Amino acid sequence: MTNPFADVEAFESLRSAALGGDEEFERYRRRQAAAARRHVSRVVELQLSARIERMVEVAIASSKAVLLVGPPGTGKTEILEQVIDKADKDPSRFGFTAEGVDSAWVTPEEEWTFEKLVLGETVVDGEIRSVEGDLLLAVRNNQWLVLDEANRADMDRVLGGVLTWLSGKRVKVGTWRSGAGGPDQNVGVPVYLEWTDQPESQVRDVTAPPAKEYAAGSEWRVLGTYNAVDAQRVFRMGQALSRRFKHVPIPPASAEDFRTLIAGSIKSDDLVEWITDRTTRLYSAHLAVEEAQLGPGLFVDIPAYIEHGLRMLKTVDGEPEDDGDDTGRVSALREELLTEAYLVSVGNLIAKYEPDLLNELSNEVLSSAALTTGNWEWVRQNLHAMRA
Repeated sequence: MTNPFADVEAFESLRSAALGGDEEFERYRRRQAAAARRHVSRVVELQLSARIERMVEVAIASSKAVLLVGPPGTGKTEILEQVIDKADKDPSRFGFTAEGVDSAWVTPEEEWTFEKLVLGETVVDGEIRSVEGDLLLAVRNNQWLVLDEANRADMDRVLGGVLTWLSGKRVKVGTWRSGAGGPDQNVGVPVYLEWTDQPESQVRDVTAPPAKEYAAGSEWRVLGTYNAVDAQRVFRMGQALSRRFKHVPIPPASAEDFRTLIAGSIKSDDLVEWITDRTTRLYSAHLAVEEAQLGPGLFVDIPAYIEHGLRMLKTVDGEPEDDGDDTGRVSALREELLTEAYLVSVGNLIAKYEPDLLNELSNEVLSSAALTTGNWEWVRQNLHAMRA
């Protein structure tokens, strides 16, 4: 039996976290979870140039609000996880003085409002009481707020009331109601959102004049990812809000880097050349059409689909015969599996393309022989079922 604690460094890290109390153990758990989620970390490492990586880190070190912007599949979420993990392990690298970094991740939804993110209300025992939104909770808990896929919500509407605050000013965000006779006695007092020169965030109940103040620390951050492709079909961020964030572009990997990535993920020696070539052609077809560009993360599972498909068909039908040319049964099966893998990987995105964009992509796919004409038509016929 393998000793799960054979790695002394890993064991000591776990033991130290366990002995450090709930907060330290929670930080350890977050680090482990982030590491486990990095199944596409190789994609990030390949496509993230040293200059882009520097931009991400310096922007977060120097700015209160930062957005990573790029098409789907470029690893924006994984990049943020890695940078936050770096800041947690080595705050001094970013010029921070706090012992570590905690973060609260939320995914905006279409129905989000100012009340959901900042300050809302509920009814308890017939009385109106205030409810802290994700932003105020993050400030209270001194957690960086991460808005993953920010374009899913109308952020102009959601964050409109805190535009002034994002530019470094104090702003009133509402009125605090705790119900008659509430324990904090802050019934109907104004709620302010501001910044403090102290590294850590704090919440203050001021008595004269009565007010509730949420002060984000100088080392507190609001970060986000923004899908530049979906932004055409979901919500765009207006200029007034957009200029409050620093924008760091996360472009797709080059075709050469993608080819290297794919080749290293294929287990069947006899399929490496074919799968690498054809999957790279598909990726390159999207890369050639600016509005249809997608990141490597959406294509990395295509080889596994093809390999599993061939293995399952062999189990059911036995070894299929092939006459050695492109019209043989094995060749046809490979073509079909490649097409299916492409459809299940990116079909939900290309199904939303406007006709002109889809036609432009069609020309690239067919001219590069990424898919056969018959199989590409099969893709197009099935897109209508994915337009939900």
